[in-house]
Amino acid sequence: MAAQSPSSAPWRDQVTVLDEVVDDQYEPSKDDVEEYAAWLGMDLPEDNEFLWIAREGLMAPLPKPWKPCQTEDNDIFYFNFVTGESTWDHPCDARYRQMYNGKKKEKKERKEKKMEKEKAEREREQRRPLLDLPN
Repeated sequence: MAAQSPSSAPWRDQVTVLDEVVDDQYEPSKDDVEEYAAWLGMDLPEDNEFLWIAREGLMAPLPKPWKPCQTEDNDIFYFNFVTGESTWDHPCDARYRQMYNGKKKEKKERKEKKMEKEKAEREREQRRPLLDLPN
């Protein structure tokens, strides 16, 4: 089955296909970054070290062949002109959510490893006096 483009779909009169304009000077605001971070699942301020992921996600261009489209109610969605897929979320959002989840998991694993190492060290320290006692 051939993919329908917004211009050939039954609702074509209600949708405008937009051109993505990439502003090289665009810098998302702190509030925008934090809002997007929360939407990705970040727990702020605990996850502040991962805000760079949210910032990068807000600045990500649409991958080809996706195009932004606007409904007559001014809502934006994204349409893939090759597959016919459409989505309300930016097509890169899942990638940035996965990136965040991966970094969060790595952090948790490092923390657990550090705690295990510290626990083993404390246990060695607690046993040491017993070993150092004279006979």
